[in-house]
Amino acid sequence: MLIESATHLGLIRENNEDRFLVKRFENGSVLLAVADGMGGHAGGEVAAELAIESLTSLDGNGADPVDGILHAVGQAQKFILEASRFDRSFKGMGTTLTAVLVRDGSAHWTQVGDSRLCLFRDGILHRITDDHTIPGMLLKKGEITKEQARVHPYGNVLLRCIGCDRFEPDSGVFEVRSADILMLSSDGLHDLIPDDEIQAVLGRDTGLREKLDALVQKSLDAGGRDNITAILGMI
Repeated sequence: MLIESATHLGLIRENNEDRFLVKRFENGSVLLAVADGMGGHAGGEVAAELAIESLTSLDGNGADPVDGILHAVGQAQKFILEASRFDRSFKGMGTTLTAVLVRDGSAHWTQVGDSRLCLFRDGILHRITDDHTIPGMLLKKGEITKEQARVHPYGNVLLRCIGCDRFEPDSGVFEVRSADILMLSSDGLHDLIPDDEIQAVLGRDTGLREKLDALVQKSLDAGGRDNITAILGMI
């Protein structure tokens, strides 16, 4: 599996609260994850770091990869809540987390918040995860379009996160094929680039690194108002 990853401060934020993970296992499995933290006084960075650290001990040979990821995410919830209670400066901190373990032709994923997992296959971009936001909820109900959701004024209000009172991860599994591209991204990328433009970039006759660099640059050209993090993995 060919993998490229990138994170960028953006053009407005003073610190990067995004974190990501790329981990290869001896059995050929690969774990990819993106976390986007929130909270003042470095709280977002701490929450995102805790979420990513919770995944580092994941067993790539586990019988049920989704159960393994969900257990790790549950541990992250526990650690973040404990840190919030221990240090008042971390009160209210939280993070999104999107993680996928690719093993034996299947992608096992878990997601909380509005970081996103997409599948690019045969020239078409497919969203695998739902955003846990107000526009994400409205989009799932069919009440607004993808473009309306992307520019919705309440798009940055999370309904679920690790560290939130409402902690309900989504999870699932799907088959992957040769030449598929998995894209994990924080909202600093996909909130600024419409799906059709992401699809067009991924469909270019260029290398994976060039595709990723082009997506980051498009996010910056669109204002770069948030941290930008993405991972591309080609099967």
